[in-house]
Amino acid sequence: MNKLYRAAGTVDRDFVGQITYTICLDHPLHELDIEFSFDKQRFQESDVTPALIAETAQICREKYGLTGTEDDVRRAILGKMKTEIHTLATINDEFIGCVHKQLTHRHMHYAWPDASEGCIPRETFEGVLKVTVLVFNVIQDDTHYSLTVRGE
Repeated sequence: MNKLYRAAGTVDRDFVGQITYTICLDHPLHELDIEFSFDKQRFQESDVTPALIAETAQICREKYGLTGTEDDVRRAILGKMKTEIHTLATINDEFIGCVHKQLTHRHMHYAWPDASEGCIPRETFEGVLKVTVLVFNVIQDDTHYSLTVRGE
């Protein structure tokens, strides 16, 4: 398939929002692939500092009334906290799919009559394709993402 569009960016900790990329398709396509990936989904052991543990414990107490030992907080940071970013696509403002899986690398693939899970098969794609990156939670600064759209 031919590369139609590529974008990349960086989001920082605590960012919540949507980033929409608009691609004008200059001819009808019969197959489409939207590839999205990001890094830093979870903390690594080396990321967990005494300052991060103290900050997380304070947030848990103040916002949720939760308390726990330093080991409880460390386990929560390493096992439960994660960056959540999803992708949604429309063609001419008509919904064609959304992928909510907790994967750092995913494809939204369309080739009639099949499509990836969460995507609606179509015979052709023409007009204006919009891909929206839905950012629900970012746990680390400098979280990089990339988006590549291919078609034929």
